[in-house]
Amino acid sequence: MGANTAEAAVPDTIQELTDRLTASYATLLTAATVRDVVQDCYQPLSNARIPNYVPILVEHSSRTKLRELTRRPDPTVLLRDDSYGVRGRSMTRAYRRVRVALTRSA
Repeated sequence: MGANTAEAAVPDTIQELTDRLTASYATLLTAATVRDVVQDCYQPLSNARIPNYVPILVEHSSRTKLRELTRRPDPTVLLRDDSYGVRGRSMTRAYRRVRVALTRSA
């Protein structure tokens, strides 16, 4: 009967998250930087089979990365890093397990 309502609500929730984080970090980071961080964190989870926890995981990962960005002398370093080196160390073991479970195909 159409698209799953949870899947349809995820992009709206991500937009609301982006707006909240933009307001929270308005004095420290540009809106474009916050948007890029949120999209970078959302992209690997965008096709999750179970989308219920995607906004929570994206928020956790985004906040972690934004905190790191505000503590570094050159905040663009994390944005340029495409390896999982920086991201992998910032995620907890439980977060990685949930992420793997959500993105695993049937």
